[in-house]
Amino acid sequence: MIRYLKNHQIDRGKWDSCIQSSVQKSVYGCSWYLDVICNDWDALVEDDYQSVMPVTKKSKYLMNYIYPPFFAQQLGIFHHSSADDQVCVRFLNAIPKVYSFIELNLNIYNQNIPESFSVKSNRNYVLNLNPEYSVMHTGYSENLTRNLKKASKNDLQLNRNGSVTDIISLFRNNRGRFVENLKDSNYEDFGQLCSTVEKNASLKVYSVNSSSGETVAGAVFFEFMETGIFIFSGLSSAGKNLSAMPYLIDTYIKDVAGKIKILDFEGSNDQELARFYKSFGSTECVYLQIKKNQLPPPWKWFKN
Repeated sequence: MIRYLKNHQIDRGKWDSCIQSSVQKSVYGCSWYLDVICNDWDALVEDDYQSVMPVTKKSKYLMNYIYPPFFAQQLGIFHHSSADDQVCVRFLNAIPKVYSFIELNLNIYNQNIPESFSVKSNRNYVLNLNPEYSVMHTGYSENLTRNLKKASKNDLQLNRNGSVTDIISLFRNNRGRFVENLKDSNYEDFGQLCSTVEKNASLKVYSVNSSSGETVAGAVFFEFMETGIFIFSGLSSAGKNLSAMPYLIDTYIKDVAGKIKILDFEGSNDQELARFYKSFGSTECVYLQIKKNQLPPPWKWFKN
């Protein structure tokens, strides 16, 4: 039986135990992670936390809706390997009718979707880190290998104890200028999220300096249950010309190969980024975004 639980009713110990023993094993689903990225979340829970689904919710104009929060690429239903193929159907049909608009990014194990939802496929790329680094390196594309050779001649300096604040600034001053949906509060939330991950899992912050000492690239990795997530990065135009990001990611792969099992690049549908992630020999995975619009007019037409 699936129950709807308000936030204060959730047994955090059982919830996090379910996440850790699920096939997903994703840091995105941990209660302490959700507490930071979503101001208000409830839950759907099957039996004694056999399977769970966070309900990340908001209200606006007296209408309740479910939305995909920033910094959690995939949520949806978390379940054990023994779950049957109807688990997604049961959970999605159990979402209370009070939510008149639903938009969710499910995880790669959530594939059986009720017909009442519209579905969009999104791409993600993951790299198997089990082989020796030397073996993985042979799977790099010719273009990536060429850029790494270029980087080796640029006297780049890598710092394994970089600053999250500096990387946020690097992003905001470059690509972030064109990302309008990220507000000041989102960047503040990410800084808090990094502190929370550092306490509850593992946080790695790498940055790259040019020969002049300027920080030209940086990346934040979250590590949880043998998976590293390339969660956030910043790159200047100088860093791009110096091939600083390929150098940074290659160094991270070299550092963690054989220690964790998967590097999750967290995207992307963007062709250029997809090509870059794929150049490391990563594998494409598909996760689904679902929507259901039951808003009254004219809001329904606007959201469509």
